[in-house]
Amino acid sequence: MLLTSPTQLRDLLSRASLVLWDFDGPVCDLFAHPRTASSIAATLRDIVRPDADLSARTEGMTDPLQVMLQVHAVRTGDPVGLVGTVRKCLEEAETEAAETAVPTAAAEPLMAQLRGEGKLLAIASNNCEAAIRAYLHRHGLEKYFNDRIVGRPDDLSLMKPAPHSLRQLLDSTGTAAADSVMIGDSPADAKAAAAAGVPFIGYHPRQEKLRRLEAAGATCFAADLGVMQAAVVG
Repeated sequence: MLLTSPTQLRDLLSRASLVLWDFDGPVCDLFAHPRTASSIAATLRDIVRPDADLSARTEGMTDPLQVMLQVHAVRTGDPVGLVGTVRKCLEEAETEAAETAVPTAAAEPLMAQLRGEGKLLAIASNNCEAAIRAYLHRHGLEKYFNDRIVGRPDDLSLMKPAPHSLRQLLDSTGTAAADSVMIGDSPADAKAAAAAGVPFIGYHPRQEKLRRLEAAGATCFAADLGVMQAAVVG
């Protein structure tokens, strides 16, 4: 796969007045040791284990968001029951994980460079808002985003790949989709951006992840946020 040239990245970023970031990945590795994604998923699977149907459906899942979504799909309409219990547990685990999350290399320098260019920054994430804010506060990054943060919605059907969070930020900042760009690392990010009409830069240091983004429709890619920062400077 050919990575997008610095000239193309510069063009995308220079035209954008609003830069939307996914959180877990582009901003940080939320589920770093010891609160790994697989360990949190195992905790959620333990909660649903007494339900034979859900236990079978979630067996082997290592992504806590997928476990939660599976519970929601099967038990939708029961928000204060098992769905609520799983959601609350995940929110607590994400917020705890924010204390040990590892910053993504060059993320903060890129944020600073973009803000220096007069751009607004925002976060559109499937993680809970409390975890996002806890991480930003811990690392002194609130100044880049202020209140332009949309985390996991109450209605889980509005999570990415639905474009809800992106459109909410576009509306609240009065920004046209064509005047924005999103930096994301998952197929859900790519699909949400496409649905919202937002230009998209797929970020991930691993080629296999970039190929997944390409399969989801992404056409611009970066394996290093430092390259993006250099593109803005250049």
